[in-house]
Amino acid sequence: RSPRPLTAASSFSKPKVLTATSTLKFIPEELAVFCRDFRLLRFHFPDNGLAPQAFRVANAIAQAREAAAGPGDAAEGRDGEAPPEEEEEEEDDDDDDDDEEDSPATLLFESLWDWEQELQRLGAVGWRVSAVNERFDMAPSLPRYLWVPSRLLDHDLKRTFAHFQERRVPRLCWHHPGGGDLLRGASFHPASEPGSEDVRCVPGVPGVPGEPGGRGGWKKGFSSPPRPPEPSDRDLNCLLASLVQLLGDPHARSLPGFQSLVQREWVAAGHPFPRRLGLRRDCPREESPVFLLFLDCTWQLLRQFPADFGFTEAFLLALHDSSFSPYFSTFRFSCQRQRRHG
Repeated sequence: RSPRPLTAASSFSKPKVLTATSTLKFIPEELAVFCRDFRLLRFHFPDNGLAPQAFRVANAIAQAREAAAGPGDAAEGRDGEAPPEEEEEEEDDDDDDDDEEDSPATLLFESLWDWEQELQRLGAVGWRVSAVNERFDMAPSLPRYLWVPSRLLDHDLKRTFAHFQERRVPRLCWHHPGGGDLLRGASFHPASEPGSEDVRCVPGVPGVPGEPGGRGGWKKGFSSPPRPPEPSDRDLNCLLASLVQLLGDPHARSLPGFQSLVQREWVAAGHPFPRRLGLRRDCPREESPVFLLFLDCTWQLLRQFPADFGFTEAFLLALHDSSFSPYFSTFRFSCQRQRRHG
């Protein structure tokens, strides 16, 4: 029998060997069944609401395989006892479970709880999680939840969306322990007036939220209004925001922290993976491997400072391969809205 009879995998979790008593701590995107006739069966679960079914199918297969194994099975020893190799493997699995319980969870930034947890970890005083875009009606390419100044009401925030390219308003993406805030946003819309009351009268956008009388408009947040080469906030801003955090935040260099960073600054933030990675043949001129450039930059840092990272280049290579794999849906869409309705 294969030492890995049933394996569950996802884009941002290591493959997990399943038994009848196993507990999955991630939503399986693929199940691999190693059959006794040397066939390999793969089952892919898209992320359009099949999460409960994926869990049930995984558990059902694991239980059925264990129930079908008899005392005379080749995988078992005399009197139906498992050989020492199997016992050691089970012990290793238990150790893996303990490690997963002790390690921080990977945040996917698909729920309000994820955004609140990360904001609390950053210690960003003066900021809150806004659900103003929960239905994607304010900005289709932005995530459902945004970090905005605490004093800024959603009613006032709604008035600012139309002033920016693709309605991508400035918002917090990282808080430095020393007190600095990193914001990202798109350029002003060509028909917008940056000095208009809709932008000027909103405190803390994108000024520092804790600043007294924060009515400085754009001058407090930027030396000048944002403009090309990044008008849409979906390419180089993903790269720059990620590299700043990778250099300044040790958590971003851990495995769960790096996974969460990719989820927040690339997947949730609306990087157009299909067009940039060349997965769509109808728009070849829009191909630009910005995400692969980020992986290469990370690899360069990893080569120089290996002790500061909680993962190896093998993980970066797996992430690279996953971005082109049809078995993983993480990189097959351009924003959270498409993933939820795809």
